Amino acid sequence: MTYLISYGLHMLVSFIFFLLIPFSFLIKGSLLDEPGRFQFVLKIYKRIIWLGHGALIVGLISGFLMTSDWLNAWFILVVAIWAALGAFLGLTAKEVRKILEGIEAGKEIDDDVAKLRLYSFLLMLAILSMFTAKILYYL
Repeated sequence: MTYLISYGLHMLVSFIFFLLIPFSFLIKGSLLDEPGRFQFVLKIYKRIIWLGHGALIVGLISGFLMTSDWLNAWFILVVAIWAALGAFLGLTAKEVRKILEGIEAGKEIDDDVAKLRLYSFLLMLAILSMFTAKILYYL
């Protein structure tokens, strides 16, 4: 029963990370759109990123509950990707916060936007790597 509940939670939190995949593309598109669109996208994704931090912890705990082989190379790879995913999620959240504060204060945000685009792209790659690692395990 524990495995089934852990699996359900693991799939639920993977949906939150699935929502983060298009973020880097939405940043690029919203910068080319009308002026308030970028700030609107950041405010929405600020909440999703906040949920992503919780999902990261729930995913780790549920993943530990589901595993039976701790020294498997696949498990070590997934934990390494999880650590990278957490780092890029934190860096992305920091840049979103800095940009939203900069917009409200009327400061120049070009450098922060460039960092956000990089970190969100690396976050997307980490998420896709995690999905790929989980799918390849069953092939």
